[in-house]
Amino acid sequence: MEAYGGGSWTMIPNIQTNSNPSTPSNQDHLFLQQVQQQQQQLYQQPQMQTQPPPPPQQQYQSLASHFHLIQLVENLADTIENGMRDQHSDALVNETKNQFHKCQQLLNSISASISSKSLAVEGQKRKLAEAEQLSNQRKELISKYKTSVEELIKSEQ
Repeated sequence: MEAYGGGSWTMIPNIQTNSNPSTPSNQDHLFLQQVQQQQQQLYQQPQMQTQPPPPPQQQYQSLASHFHLIQLVENLADTIENGMRDQHSDALVNETKNQFHKCQQLLNSISASISSKSLAVEGQKRKLAEAEQLSNQRKELISKYKTSVEELIKSEQ
């Protein structure tokens, strides 16, 4: 199954599980909890608070390896090439489908997170524009006050 030639997929480790593919593993639960906690933190943060630094690259790699799709698809392709359909091939199809479903959930979660962050950024931009407008109005008032005081001083002299 080296038809695509070239590249190596060894950068993303393969995580094999012996559990039923339709049953979420502890890793799945932990991963979903992390995503939910990140979303909750996003909504709980005040608008003007600075965002924490992004997670290290290692966490992204572990997220990528969490869904071991490459190996599943290669195994499924080998099974299809051999023309065998049995319980093993059906299990591969189900596990691949489940992993793709989990990936879709992750993508949906990321999309929702990005949307909410962009709303927060738009709100911050609007507040900044309002603050700049108020600041400019104050500068104008101070300038007018200064000139009126200077005129009063000149008229008294």
